[in-house]
Amino acid sequence: MPKPNELEKEQLKSVALPIWKNIIESSRNQDYARFSRGFSSDLRGKLSEEHFRQSCIDFPLITHIADDYEFIDSIHRENGISILWRVTSTKYAGDFLGILTLHNGESGVEITGVSVN
Repeated sequence: MPKPNELEKEQLKSVALPIWKNIIESSRNQDYARFSRGFSSDLRGKLSEEHFRQSCIDFPLITHIADDYEFIDSIHRENGISILWRVTSTKYAGDFLGILTLHNGESGVEITGVSVN
């Protein structure tokens, strides 16, 4: 598979969508094992299960993201790519920005960042 930053927009969307869907569903269910699937070892070290569980309490938005997220665009870098999503919440009004950062790691595509603001 080509590096994520070498994919055309539709190819990138088809790769990123199942990854993003998994993150959203597992956040909603507070399932850390599933949520962290595909994380780079560095990200897993920064976002431990304990940190994930505390974040679900401190920032309940991450457990209330609706299924109607929308691919906005991508930002390409030399070694990776950030995919931008418009997300809504089942609990809070308005639009939010989801960011999924992917890099081509030793074992394939790795998630090196994930956030919702």
